[in-house]
Amino acid sequence: MIGTIINDRYRIDGELGQGGMGTVYRAYDATLRRDVAVKLLSNANFGTEGQARLLREAQTIAQLDHPNIVAVYDAGDFEGSPYIVMQLVEGGTLHDRRPENLDEILAIVKQICTALEHAHQHGIIHRDLKPENVALSEDGTAKLMDFGLARSVASRMTSEGTIVGTVFYMAPEQALGYEVDARADLYALGVMMYELTTGQLPFEGDGPVA
Repeated sequence: MIGTIINDRYRIDGELGQGGMGTVYRAYDATLRRDVAVKLLSNANFGTEGQARLLREAQTIAQLDHPNIVAVYDAGDFEGSPYIVMQLVEGGTLHDRRPENLDEILAIVKQICTALEHAHQHGIIHRDLKPENVALSEDGTAKLMDFGLARSVASRMTSEGTIVGTVFYMAPEQALGYEVDARADLYALGVMMYELTTGQLPFEGDGPVA
């Protein structure tokens, strides 16, 4: 994939990471002459549902304009696989760069809170808040990313009874497959804060269900 040029515009320069839906690449936008991040659906098993979710992610982030939320620039299709083009944040994620003291933790959490407030005001619930989904720039700016599981409170695309999210940070009602609201994001934020301050998760079990 490295060296591939998507739709005569985005040159793939390297892999940044892989997730449940696809792979994120570092790329160069030849039209606007800037580095970007390109998320490309990499697993054909997702089929039309996976493509719909990736497009929904682009549409979701496009509704949000906030300094602590990764911006989306473009979306399209390349050889049958959908992709979205996003702001490239240099520096890694909160999972990779854990804060070293309480002041750093509070500074990051405050930024996440403002991002969540903005999303919730627009009726959007993230539903998969975790350290891996918080990008940290070199200057310490936190940016919420990966809205692949996000949904509008007005949307019914994910039916009740479907469990989505990362189990360690999942609110009980979400784990049970019930409808969730903004409080599920605040629960996940609380788990993150506990983990950042103590170095361990608040709950453990023998398996995902437990």
